[in-house]
Amino acid sequence: MALVTASRYNILPLTSTCNLSCVFCSHRQNPPGVETWPLPPLKSEEVNTLLDYLDGNRKIVIGESATRLTEGEPLTHPDFLAILHKVRRRFPRTQVELTTNGTRLTREMVAALASLGPLEINLSLNSASPEGRRRLMREQNPVIALQAPRALQEAGIPYHGSLVACPWLVGWQDIRETILYLSQSGARTIRVFLPGYTRLAPPELRFPPNLRQRLERELEELRTRTSVPLLLEPPCLGDLAPIVEGVIRDSAAAAAGMQQGDLVLEVDGRRPRCRVEAYRLAAAPGRRRLLIGRRRVKNNSDGEEVALPPVAGDGWQTSFLELQVGEEGSGLTFTWDFDPDLLPEVEKACRRHAGRAVVLTSALAARVVGKALAGLPDLEVVAAPNHFFGGSIGCAGLLTLADFQDAWQEWQGNNGPADLIILPSIAFDYRGRDLRGEHYLKLAEVSNTPVELV
Repeated sequence: MALVTASRYNILPLTSTCNLSCVFCSHRQNPPGVETWPLPPLKSEEVNTLLDYLDGNRKIVIGESATRLTEGEPLTHPDFLAILHKVRRRFPRTQVELTTNGTRLTREMVAALASLGPLEINLSLNSASPEGRRRLMREQNPVIALQAPRALQEAGIPYHGSLVACPWLVGWQDIRETILYLSQSGARTIRVFLPGYTRLAPPELRFPPNLRQRLERELEELRTRTSVPLLLEPPCLGDLAPIVEGVIRDSAAAAAGMQQGDLVLEVDGRRPRCRVEAYRLAAAPGRRRLLIGRRRVKNNSDGEEVALPPVAGDGWQTSFLELQVGEEGSGLTFTWDFDPDLLPEVEKACRRHAGRAVVLTSALAARVVGKALAGLPDLEVVAAPNHFFGGSIGCAGLLTLADFQDAWQEWQGNNGPADLIILPSIAFDYRGRDLRGEHYLKLAEVSNTPVELV
């Protein structure tokens, strides 16, 4: 599994060891039957083998998991710095992305990391108060983690902050102060995660159904107090409009005057079909010419409209902006909606099985997937509820074959037969098996209908 993680996802897994006990940890809520594997700290020879499978032309990730391996805190590995030196000797200029909870980011460690760039850190701070970290992460000595943002800022290491929003445990003020502290300490972006809970979660983790709406309102207010992009995850979108979610400070986009809320109409004359495509087009190194739309705004002090360039209808004004984009990207951030590379794959699958096609996907993705595939004839997108995990879980990667089968049977009962079923490949591993070890082709046997992964 470690070899698959390295070769397919360019992730270097080091250990499943974690030095905290977060109340929102997903592994504590897994129903019986979920196939996950712990990874003891890798030995030196194992690291050497995995390095042979990494691609030096792509970003190398440490501290994340894209497979069934249980992710841990990478800095708990006793040879962490020695391993990072190995990575740097093998790949001198490859970007390394490190995810950490900050508990081992002493000033000495930060200084060592600064000498091993290019490096970018994802800091899962979760709370900027000792009491908040104790409640959320069971941390008894939070001094190092709470100083980590400032240490990274002073060392010049680019980093992104994140927190899992649990206001019923720490209060809304703790969330606000954590976001503002990360902003003031140089975070490039701040991701706010809506916590997920399964049907087996204890009552204290079952948040009210309006939490997302309240978080959206809080983030809107906080955007008036910081220019750092604030991103709410997982996304829950109903359209593909390539609206800018935020602009990173001191980036090409910031220098060009782009703002949160701008609509990207064209990039070098090409109209992006979705947010993901807009991000990729704008991130290509070189001089990029963007046509943007911007809604009319009000002056907060007197209520009068600010002078704007000519209006192009429907309350939008348009203008061209030029970005000089380097290897670090444009600095634009977008909410993830739909990967346009999947569209031709769906089209090819439909051509192979001429007739009526059904795409089964998650409750969170169904609306945007439906809009992305709206131009394909005889195709319907159907949301598959997550019965296996239950609770608030609604992402495609945690759907099981049984969930897809239930959704298919309900759809078929109301609509009749189809000629093709398309499932999201993210719900299955490289062998085609779901989180319970069930192969996706079993659905073909049960439904007597061809099934393909995209």
